Amino acid sequence: MKHKRNASSYCNYNDAFTLYDQNRQPNGLQEILHIFRQSRTAVEKQTVLEGGFGTGAYLNHTRHHVKTVYGVEGSEQGFEAAKQKIGDARNVRLRIGNILDLSFSDDFFDAFMVNQVLHHLDTVPSYPNLNRFLNESRRVLKPGGVLTINTCSQKQLDPKSGAYWNYKYLEKAVFALQGRYIPVHSLISRLEKLGFTDISTTIPSGRLFQEHYYRDPLLVLDPDFQKADSIYCFFSEKEIGEANTLVRTAIDDRSVYQHMEHALKRAKKIGEAIIISARKPL
Repeated sequence: MKHKRNASSYCNYNDAFTLYDQNRQPNGLQEILHIFRQSRTAVEKQTVLEGGFGTGAYLNHTRHHVKTVYGVEGSEQGFEAAKQKIGDARNVRLRIGNILDLSFSDDFFDAFMVNQVLHHLDTVPSYPNLNRFLNESRRVLKPGGVLTINTCSQKQLDPKSGAYWNYKYLEKAVFALQGRYIPVHSLISRLEKLGFTDISTTIPSGRLFQEHYYRDPLLVLDPDFQKADSIYCFFSEKEIGEANTLVRTAIDDRSVYQHMEHALKRAKKIGEAIIISARKPL
């Protein structure tokens, strides 16, 4: 049996994408469009690329506001899900490929967005593939074009005081996941070294998960939910069972609800994600 292509360095997203939209939602759409509108080219005339588009939630929304959206995705399952989502939209062009080695010509796009993708690129803390990605981004952007990177900060991911309540019960996995996310200040430094300008950060107001995640603690015990959150890829089946036991105990003694409320308040203060934007100089 032929295995479908999968681009993540640590998680099988061909499994994750079969149930992804039931548990996740595109966070930061309005903020990303606002950044696109700050460009010299009117947004409705822009040609935009999304790298690692997953099931196509972001590009399916963005296509209604721009001239053309291209998408490159490493997972065949994600590619197929996105094709179904966009239907016969004439201004969307999808392909399976590698965002570290794009097949587009220089100075092609007005904007390039990646959403919750960077942590899947590297396995070592020097983040060499991130450098490849940033260089490719600079190459394919037009002068004045904008790169938007939707990612998470270390404090948003913190298991005790971050934005995600279930991470309290997944500490070992969280520490492994944090290692895949380059600190925001280090990412900004790399953008500066490549000559990007107008670098800024934005905290989106939306949420990454569907509403039931914030109300029902039993949700995180569902294997389908766990497939949609790549943090569980850092755990063995035994460790997932142990984490599930911790959650059940917290539900029984009701301490989980206090922690959920605390995480919700933190999320309102620090956000669930952060968008770093930068422009290729004119």
